[in-house]
Amino acid sequence: MRITLVCGSHRKNSQSLKVTKFLSTVLEKKEIETSILDLGGNPLPIWDPSMWEKKSDLKDLWNGFNQDLNKSDAYIFVTPEYAGMASPALKNFFLYLSGVDISHKPGLIVTVSSGMGGSYPNAELRMSSYKNTRIVYVPDHVIVRHVESLLNSENPETKDDEYIRNRLTYVANVLVEYAKAFVSIRSSGVIDIKTYPFGL
Repeated sequence: MRITLVCGSHRKNSQSLKVTKFLSTVLEKKEIETSILDLGGNPLPIWDPSMWEKKSDLKDLWNGFNQDLNKSDAYIFVTPEYAGMASPALKNFFLYLSGVDISHKPGLIVTVSSGMGGSYPNAELRMSSYKNTRIVYVPDHVIVRHVESLLNSENPETKDDEYIRNRLTYVANVLVEYAKAFVSIRSSGVIDIKTYPFGL
């Protein structure tokens, strides 16, 4: 099994990346292959309609960027809250995705806040990012609040730190089980992205 983790922060070495790496470690301990796509360290250009052309420089760039993305069985999207929204880098990333990249695979949303925020990006991603991508978000999500004080050492330093580690581990385990179950959906023969490439 393979899970791709997408870190949506614009910053290099961000707090969101810290959370992403923690989740990757949790999964690797379960002997699951992981891949981290850090949009801060490896940003995508702003999407434009040349992606709809048969051939374009932007499409060539995406095809290289996207080489292994659709090989994964599930996805974790980690985003900071910027002005009450999911990060522009992550929303831009979703514009690039087609119906075949991540469709009918489970996704987990993890949001990050330096304070008490973090709920709006979850609602935003659930509302709009699934339509053409066909990602299926699991019911659980995690909001990592006061992130600077959490996940800074190998072992938890406070009760809040211990709680968020346990919660992140729990949702990662849930995602793994969804990933196992969704294999039969994709192999059932009922999925027809060619005829119905866009959601309604």
